[in-house]
Amino acid sequence: MGIEYKKLYEIIKTEILSGKLKDGQKLPSIRKCVFKYKLSMATVFHSYELLEKNGYIEKVAGKGCFVKSKKDFSLEKRTIPMINAFKDGQVLEKNEINFSSGTLPSKYFPIRFYKKLSEKILNIYGASIFEYQQVQGVKSLRETLAESLEEDDIFVTENEILINSGTQQSLEIVLKLFSKNGKKNIIISEPTYPNAMNVFNDNCKINTVKLEKDGWNMEEFENILKSEKIDFIYEVFNFHNPTGVSWSKEKREKLLKLSKLYDFYIVEDDTFSDYFYTSSKPLPLKSMDKIDEERVIYIRTYSKTIMPGMGIALMVIPPILLEKGILTKYGIDTTTSGLNQRILEYYIKEDYYKIHIKKVRRILKLKYLKGLSTLKECKNLKLLYIPEGGFFFWIEILKEIEVDDFQKRAIEKGISFLNGNMFFYNNQKTKYIRLSFTNGNLKEIEDGIKKIDLLLDEK
Repeated sequence: MGIEYKKLYEIIKTEILSGKLKDGQKLPSIRKCVFKYKLSMATVFHSYELLEKNGYIEKVAGKGCFVKSKKDFSLEKRTIPMINAFKDGQVLEKNEINFSSGTLPSKYFPIRFYKKLSEKILNIYGASIFEYQQVQGVKSLRETLAESLEEDDIFVTENEILINSGTQQSLEIVLKLFSKNGKKNIIISEPTYPNAMNVFNDNCKINTVKLEKDGWNMEEFENILKSEKIDFIYEVFNFHNPTGVSWSKEKREKLLKLSKLYDFYIVEDDTFSDYFYTSSKPLPLKSMDKIDEERVIYIRTYSKTIMPGMGIALMVIPPILLEKGILTKYGIDTTTSGLNQRILEYYIKEDYYKIHIKKVRRILKLKYLKGLSTLKECKNLKLLYIPEGGFFFWIEILKEIEVDDFQKRAIEKGISFLNGNMFFYNNQKTKYIRLSFTNGNLKEIEDGIKKIDLLLDEK
């Protein structure tokens, strides 16, 4: 039976949640599922049992299985791919080639350093480390971060830094910074990071601008600015998710000029810049932000560079917005883990961070190069942009195909990747997929890409 029953369970569950299977609708018989999915009777039976156990279907004696009526099944249609993306990326199955995950595999987490520093900090601070911490963040950590940011040409004091638990909490704070304006009017990339769309969706009027190989189409962008008052834009300027694109210096300079001319702010998500493979580390847009004319709200998370469980991110907020940002953070979350804040402080001070990131970057560069060389040999897959860093390849499928259906076929073959549709605001139908090269070993990356290419030739 293996893991196949879980995959069938997820397929049917998603069809129920998306509304493709309606309340009260009869499901195919077990025998039909056996032929449709080429599975054993026992596997299909186990899948249906799990669906019934979790309240998605009900069995009616002598009639079959039906979708169970339940009002709270309804989810916004566009959120379902995001939920599945997180699940696909985090739940690793044996013998599965995982191109879905947007984070490092746990084998790269610096557990040895974490244990060592945990013991050291508990010996120094004792139980007080678990008390409520300063809302803005532990002062000594902010001082350490301010010093480390100088390496990226960001010159701020500890008083301009706000600590929180991650990128999504940072974006929630951003939303509340502009709350007096009613529903915010914002601009994002097409495509873009779907969790950001999810945060913004209910509270913002969202405009999109096409992403090109060196940044946004600036003519399209300026046309929106001329017609609408924009509160802020959101973007990943270095090694963009999902495309891997990095903005050119010229477009960055133009963006900053326009931000002053049209009076909007720029939210910079600097998640991936530590993962550079072809040259030196790129500087963030924030490094170009002029003192006393600040337009950039800078966000950096340590979930991608250390481990997700670290639960620490920093924000650098322009002085005019900073006090409101601190009060907003207090309203959302009164404290961020004191233990993890102190661990991050010592991790950076004692140069463990530099050692760790250098080691991981060396490993990922080999995977990146293996992925590039393999993709060059594929006849059905086209790499749209050659990234210089980050975690992802943004791929166009060159055959006429429904990506939704193809993704299901790939999962049945033990290969997971993310459907490109989920990265577009209107969840439009595309022929794009995102491949993450962080999880697999070199052989799995090569074999997985080749299998995807070959699978496209199958009818």
